[in-house]
Amino acid sequence: MKIEKRSNRFYDTSRYGYPQIRVYHKKGYGKKSPRYLLKCGCCEKKVEIYYGNDGLEINGVNGSIENWRDILLPLLLIERKEDKIVAKKAPK
Repeated sequence: MKIEKRSNRFYDTSRYGYPQIRVYHKKGYGKKSPRYLLKCGCCEKKVEIYYGNDGLEINGVNGSIENWRDILLPLLLIERKEDKIVAKKAPK
């Protein structure tokens, strides 16, 4: 999984008009899984996402990757049709 590099500046509204989410990554070691840390662009609230081959843990909630897809893809306006992923247009 490759996520675009970001500047992670506090309250950076240059790209979307909203403060950008700051993204940090740590590699796994020993029994600790690799993780992404997502921080709010305007405060210190955060979400930790630990991932592995068998599933994801998002802020302490464990689930399979398929289970997380069923929950998160509709929120991101993305549909699965057979084995393709299709983006829907945002409502106005």
